[in-house]
Amino acid sequence: MQPHLLLVDLDTDLCSAWREVFATQISEGAVDVRQGSLLDALSEVDAVLTAGNSYGQMDGGVDRALAGYWPQVQRSVWATIADEHHGYQPVGSASVIPTNDDPCRWLIYAPTMRVPMPLKGEMDLAVHDAFWAALLAADRATDPITRIATPGFGTGYGRVPPRRAAQLMAAAYTMWRLPATTRISQREQLLQRPV
Repeated sequence: MQPHLLLVDLDTDLCSAWREVFATQISEGAVDVRQGSLLDALSEVDAVLTAGNSYGQMDGGVDRALAGYWPQVQRSVWATIADEHHGYQPVGSASVIPTNDDPCRWLIYAPTMRVPMPLKGEMDLAVHDAFWAALLAADRATDPITRIATPGFGTGYGRVPPRRAAQLMAAAYTMWRLPATTRISQREQLLQRPV
């Protein structure tokens, strides 16, 4: 059984877009949307996802808030990137990092960009790729994860419009829930830009 997903963000437009594109999953009880601070949700989940940059510098937006909440997590992210990726974590990959906290035992770090920059044009597909990688990484955690919280991916420094970010996150989530044999045929349809 896949973990319950809690989508949390301060942005009203993003929360509205999530409610629209995740409507089926919300009605099934697999997803919830909450407008507010991600930090307020940490007591309810086993893992939190965060989108960052390839060097693991957590000095802005949600990353900064999480690094303030867990003062040791910045060094843990750097150490993991050094050990697993030789100091540069590619976009489309994700790392599972222990928080040494309870109940939120895991931070899953998934870069959407090499360095802080706008994700213009087709670069916005990094939102899908990073979110997809983060969801797959949740499957790899050494302890079972039953609830995941996540903010918007690519909506801060990336400046991806809320509706587009929600669409890309929903596409990754939908594919993650599909049986592996049907994922390839669904990918192109799910990622198409709205007309």
